Amino acid sequence: MATRKRVLRAAHELGYMPHAAARSLKLQRTNTVGLMIADIVNPFYSYLASGVLTCAKRLGYHVILCATDEDPATEREYLDVLMQERVDGIVAVPTGQNLSQWRHALELGTRVVLVDRELSGISTDVVLVDNVKGAFAAVSYLIELGHRRIGILNGPITTTTGKGRLQGYYDALAAANIPTDPELVQIHSFKREAAYDAIQKLFSLQRPPTAIFATNNVLGEAAMFALRERELRIPEDVSLILFDDVPWARLTTPQVTVVSQPAYDLGFIGLERLAQRLQETEGPKLRPVKIELQPELIVRQSCALAKQ
Repeated sequence: MATRKRVLRAAHELGYMPHAAARSLKLQRTNTVGLMIADIVNPFYSYLASGVLTCAKRLGYHVILCATDEDPATEREYLDVLMQERVDGIVAVPTGQNLSQWRHALELGTRVVLVDRELSGISTDVVLVDNVKGAFAAVSYLIELGHRRIGILNGPITTTTGKGRLQGYYDALAAANIPTDPELVQIHSFKREAAYDAIQKLFSLQRPPTAIFATNNVLGEAAMFALRERELRIPEDVSLILFDDVPWARLTTPQVTVVSQPAYDLGFIGLERLAQRLQETEGPKLRPVKIELQPELIVRQSCALAKQ
């Protein structure tokens, strides 16, 4: 004990700091995790990242943040970087591509938890929002207001968010016996320019939509800009709902009706699940868990009765 105290005192006087890399080799842990999100400027992912960071601080992990910009090549590059950095695990919003790379990471023993989206054939924990339910609620509300021509701005259906929200749209139309019009279904990307171009197409139709369902906040923001550029008023000329409750949706005039999803909880629970998996050092691994959080339709002022 006396010897240890003398060593610690000498280390303090010399300004010695423990070598993190050497210590991690001994412990086989780095106490570092990767966080891979799709879009760093999208407020939804800011809230999701905040949940991860809060949980990480509470549990003693450091976080390396990567943003893929929905690009599969960038996702592959970041996955390689995180593996090289020997992170203990990864919380990821996947692009929907690179299945073989994700499988390889799991085969090498990297713990992975997917949030917001899942990957078909990948056996790992997933934390999601019930996208079908949220989209169904949004489109059903528009139908209750008398809308029959409802345009949808959607991202790629290679992602479970895009696929689920499109399914909710179709289900709501089917439940009301409204036939689907392919011209009203705009499937591109979750980026602003895609929504802007989609609005131009929808409102160049001989029978344009009376309502728009934008399946994330970025698409909704671009849709509002494009509609106002065309001098179309919300909700007098066009009703609008978006999937995501972000601050600007309450600050615009009119305030926008939204499907709210618990972005912060997605991140917090995602890292919590990863930490639990990292404790499985002995014995058989537990079966993958799928956690589905519930969205909520928040009615504001951007939807009106359809004109007859």
